[in-house]
Amino acid sequence: MSEFVKGLRKPKILALCGSQRTGSFNKMLLAYAVECIKSSGEAECEVIDLAELKLPLYNPNDEAASFPEAAKSLKAKLVACHGIIITCPEYNGLLSPLLLNAITWATRGEGGMYDGFKGKCATVMATSPGKMGGLRMLRSLQEMLMDMGSLIIPAHSAFGGAFQLFDKEGKLSDERAQGKVKTACAQLVHHSRFEANREHDCVIVKAIKEQKMMGEYGEVGI
Repeated sequence: MSEFVKGLRKPKILALCGSQRTGSFNKMLLAYAVECIKSSGEAECEVIDLAELKLPLYNPNDEAASFPEAAKSLKAKLVACHGIIITCPEYNGLLSPLLLNAITWATRGEGGMYDGFKGKCATVMATSPGKMGGLRMLRSLQEMLMDMGSLIIPAHSAFGGAFQLFDKEGKLSDERAQGKVKTACAQLVHHSRFEANREHDCVIVKAIKEQKMMGEYGEVGI
């Protein structure tokens, strides 16, 4: 069994933030989540700065003529990953234009429309100074991801009162919020591991089916 465990691949987690604001609470939240994932030693985690991609506003008229290389790269990384973690501020109950534009580009181009999201484990988090913490955005984003085939980790990760949650260095310091983020990240890594090792899962299922159960005595002759 130990050799089998050693042969398991670490899942690849892609981390995205829908905010480009300097001093963004959601960037701080993502930084803590990424730290949790990396410190576990059980998964690889790459942060994609959506603002640095400088994706143009999606326009289908321009898609065929000049498909952005950054959009191709984003979609390729989404296709290759096993799990996705997203933090995002709430804009009038919805996700930010930055994130929506990136998702739109990631569903275009070569390959299947939802190849970057289908079958991926995903967890979504948000924080804001308001009491609801971006809960309305979480619900709409979760629904969007589910419609694209993602498997949503059902953690309640909307944190209100953001001014009280982070210290002067911008690190999440509230113990209750820390616990919820750690739990959500642990669940994401756990479920993403299955996606990263599907062939091993098949071996396990095959072995289980071949096991003789108590009271099973084989073919009955007449």
